[in-house]
Amino acid sequence: MSERELTPSDRTRLRAEAVIDFSRHYINRREFMRRMTAAGVGIAVAARTADALAAPKPVTRPSRWAKQADATVRFIKGPHTTNDQELLDQLAKDFEAANPGIKLEPTLYQWGTMQDELTAGYASDSPWDVVYVVDLVLAKYGKAGVLADITAQTSDAAYATERAGIAPFTWDVTNIGGKTMGVGALGAVFHLYYNLDLFEQAGITEMPTTREALREAAKAMTKDGVYGMELRDNVPDYAWWDWFPYVHNDGGDVMTPDLTDQALDPAAAEATQYLSDIQAVDKSTPEVGAYDWNGAAALFQAGRIGILHDESWRSPLWTAGTDAVSFKFDVALAPANPTTGKETAMGNFGYATISEKSENKDAAWTFVKWWTSADVINNYAAAVGLQTVRVDSVPPYETPALQKIQSDFVPKVQGVQIHENYLQMLQTLWPEVDKAYRGQQTGAEAMQKAGEIIKGLISTSS
Repeated sequence: MSERELTPSDRTRLRAEAVIDFSRHYINRREFMRRMTAAGVGIAVAARTADALAAPKPVTRPSRWAKQADATVRFIKGPHTTNDQELLDQLAKDFEAANPGIKLEPTLYQWGTMQDELTAGYASDSPWDVVYVVDLVLAKYGKAGVLADITAQTSDAAYATERAGIAPFTWDVTNIGGKTMGVGALGAVFHLYYNLDLFEQAGITEMPTTREALREAAKAMTKDGVYGMELRDNVPDYAWWDWFPYVHNDGGDVMTPDLTDQALDPAAAEATQYLSDIQAVDKSTPEVGAYDWNGAAALFQAGRIGILHDESWRSPLWTAGTDAVSFKFDVALAPANPTTGKETAMGNFGYATISEKSENKDAAWTFVKWWTSADVINNYAAAVGLQTVRVDSVPPYETPALQKIQSDFVPKVQGVQIHENYLQMLQTLWPEVDKAYRGQQTGAEAMQKAGEIIKGLISTSS
């Protein structure tokens, strides 16, 4: 019944029956009034007290974007170097010194189990506040609703200068459904390392610039326990990074630019066959599947690989310290397409995002702004051997290889395509590439099957 329909007797009855919280022992208003007057309290005072106790206490629900004192920001990312946790611990000290009242707790997920760890974390009641999400899965998690919309923060006039210092393409990547869901932080470039001592021993005077010359160089160095080339070949190690430059150089990609159809069949067949021949025909690599990513890197460190496909972060490790190699090395890109001359580097990028469930969003945004600022992210990138997405500055690299990667390779990067099923596409098609690498089917057959896989996953996207 509505209040307008209540009779005077109804109001009197309901008021008398109102429940009072009397030190957590609940009694109704009639009994409360009896006890108060029996204790000598006047009727008017007792009535006012009863009214105050019966009224519900207002519940203050501060916005999760409101400034919170003594907040703790939990931050997680994947490892980019062997001592990344040490670097993150120092990062926490620097951040806390610059932002009193906010504590930073950084930790790491593992690349091989990234999706499982992140999915479980987002599903928990207390996920991390800030998560480093790579472009492979950014659209997936953005569309799932687990990433906070930071459009207001990144569009704020006070952030305009900082925003302009970050590459424009990153803002396109993080625009998911019209909402900004991350800030560009770091990038990795995938390229070739080559052992100059092994080159000299094989009579090779310079890094080959054509596919056939590269293949011949690999064959020339393969002997006496040394392999001329190695590239990643399994899903947990993201083997597609080493395959992509050859595919991109031939004009292929997973999908068409508008993401509505597959773009592997037949465009990627020749590149896949080329890499298959080096492994299955020439035997210039270890047997497919014999080594994981780090195992192959260890072979290179030991002087047993002439040309290694790997990532930029290895460079500072192999230049100085306990992991430094005993030979001279340099870096190069995969050879250009023999007809078009197209030469690309594969790269992918990571973004600082805020969890939608975070109860410390304002403090989380404070950390995101700080970590992705030029001074902080550039120094961090130099320490881990990665690139940044800043357009106003570059990291203070100390190794010649990283300087070369930044100046010569980064401008040629062709990155991933932003689709919610993108990583699933790569994981699902890879067994077909693996069969080609092992000589069990041709590159054309592999790409025909891969194309069908891609079309099926495009059709199932929302």
